[in-house]
Amino acid sequence: MTTHSVIDLSRVPAPDAIEALDFETLLAQFKARFLAWWEIERERDPTLPAYDVPDLETDPVIIVGQAWSYLRLLDRQRVNDGVRAVFAPLARGNDLDVVAARQNVQRLEISAGVFESDAQLLNRYLLSFGRASAGSADRLLFDAYTAWPAMLDARVNGWAVHGRRGEIDLVIAGPGGPTPPDKIALVRAAVTAASAKPEAIGVFVLAATVRPYSVEQTLRVPVGPDAELVRLEAVARVRSVADARASIGATVQRDHLAGAAFGPSIVSAAHLAPTADVVCSAYEIPICSNIDTAVEVAS
Repeated sequence: MTTHSVIDLSRVPAPDAIEALDFETLLAQFKARFLAWWEIERERDPTLPAYDVPDLETDPVIIVGQAWSYLRLLDRQRVNDGVRAVFAPLARGNDLDVVAARQNVQRLEISAGVFESDAQLLNRYLLSFGRASAGSADRLLFDAYTAWPAMLDARVNGWAVHGRRGEIDLVIAGPGGPTPPDKIALVRAAVTAASAKPEAIGVFVLAATVRPYSVEQTLRVPVGPDAELVRLEAVARVRSVADARASIGATVQRDHLAGAAFGPSIVSAAHLAPTADVVCSAYEIPICSNIDTAVEVAS
């Protein structure tokens, strides 16, 4: 999750080349085609009987049709998979490796036998398109993520943010928010290399300041549903919203957190904390440190 991108890839629609598959539709097409051809053959040979059992599941023609339709379904699924394999937002695993190789980007080994995830590789692949421009935001971010693939977020702040001409602040955050000093040094070495930036530009690598906040809510559920299960589902929804907003310079809307608590089997929800939006500067990252959700059973 980086500030370079304004496109939410999860919202990019699948290409029209990917076909919606339905077994029953394929089987119906088989029946229709068989009946049409059978009538043609009857015209040639009037001794052939009329076919009047298209809905009999045990009829050999229907059994053959089911087997053939299933094979057609597999063939179409294979075509769909082939289309997905060549589009970066849809490719997975080795397919994504091949797509990324077009930009001379390969999956990095984070530790012995542990490689970066598809999401991390996709992020660096997209950043690589700005790699040729030394000192550009995409180039700095690409080098930073290559040096530390497990980084949670990074942001490039220039003159428009800090008012210092000729200087760039690269703000980074590690998993969970904190950034170890050794990782700062690792990223600094990568982005200040002679090939990474023009000589006239000063690049400073800074750890994002963590803005911790807690969520406190009280839910009312009706008699019947498992109150603990309802609570855990609500916590998961709130956690998903909080994690999605864990990026440098982001604002966590209080109402977004409050609304996330609502779901099946919840009568009402009282949102107690945070009482206002968590607004972060370009050097801060909001991290949800705790979600305290109580449940009351309505009488």
